[in-house]
Amino acid sequence: MKNLVISHGNPAVAHCAFTFDDGPMRIPIDAWLEALEQGGARGTFFLTGEWFDRYPAKAREMIARGHELTTHTYHHRRMADVTKAVFFEELKLAELAYQEATGRPVPAYLRFPYASYREENLEWLREWNYLVVEGEDTVDWSGPPSAQLVERLVPKLANGIIFMFHANEIAKETPQAVKSLVHQADAKGLAMVTVSELLHAGGIKAGERTWQVRFKPTLQGSFLSEQWKAVADEDELRKLAADSLEWGNPKAPTGPGAYGKWLQALYSRARAEDETRFVARSFADQHWAYVHASVRGSTLVLEDFAAKEAHADALVYILQWAAHEAAALGCEWITSAMDMRRIHKLCEQLGFEAEIVLQEE
Repeated sequence: MKNLVISHGNPAVAHCAFTFDDGPMRIPIDAWLEALEQGGARGTFFLTGEWFDRYPAKAREMIARGHELTTHTYHHRRMADVTKAVFFEELKLAELAYQEATGRPVPAYLRFPYASYREENLEWLREWNYLVVEGEDTVDWSGPPSAQLVERLVPKLANGIIFMFHANEIAKETPQAVKSLVHQADAKGLAMVTVSELLHAGGIKAGERTWQVRFKPTLQGSFLSEQWKAVADEDELRKLAADSLEWGNPKAPTGPGAYGKWLQALYSRARAEDETRFVARSFADQHWAYVHASVRGSTLVLEDFAAKEAHADALVYILQWAAHEAAALGCEWITSAMDMRRIHKLCEQLGFEAEIVLQEE
């Protein structure tokens, strides 16, 4: 089982990893980010699925700032105490929350809450090709002063060290300690890297996992086909880019230059050839939704979509468009790697046959 548990990086490489568990619910995580970034460091954050569901925009921002995020179960359960069914439910819920928040595949490594697991849990993890990342326990979960943390941890700074910190309400002194430790690590010539980079330097490549919801096209209810049009005109593309950048799409860029990057991304979709669809729902001289879809074999794949309104009916309109388009194309399935849990629930309500499954490699 030892090869599943990683607690140290390559001792021949001058690097280290600052890692953080949990994700604060009542205070901003920005203090931890700033503590790392003021010294040019990047951190790895093991966050609960609940955190991803509450703060999807912050998750995307953190990734854009160069940090690495992965999972820490969904509810922060003591995994040594749960059944196999609950164990995998916690992992799956966390993975779905991560993927929906970030728009990215899920890194196949985690850290157990409270470092609580038993040997049988590792057997179960092997079924999903997971790794467990541990390291040097900083004991900041007990809320020590920052000076005490620094004094204890500076002697530990060495090649391959993985520090296990927390980003939560109890560890409020940790950011101040991290500021000092980042400078100390730099003075010792240690690069502060993400866990995936540290693993790679040790010849270990963590896998990735991607979920999708798939449902069968079923035609029912009213469908206002005249509201859906292919997007091709450049002026319309510019307007759609400006409108949709505000819709909370996990695939849209953030930060400086976001509009230009997003316009270019939409332009490439509109100009794509072969079996690609790029349509927008418009009425009252406004854009209300868009869909980028492609045909792969007998499946209509919803590559990207977003709606101006957050309520469920806005998504229902997208699903209805997909059902009619798939039926017209003779597709057997419609799939999406976005908004999977909502789509699955709405499909149940609409009477569509649907399931959430792991994408085949």
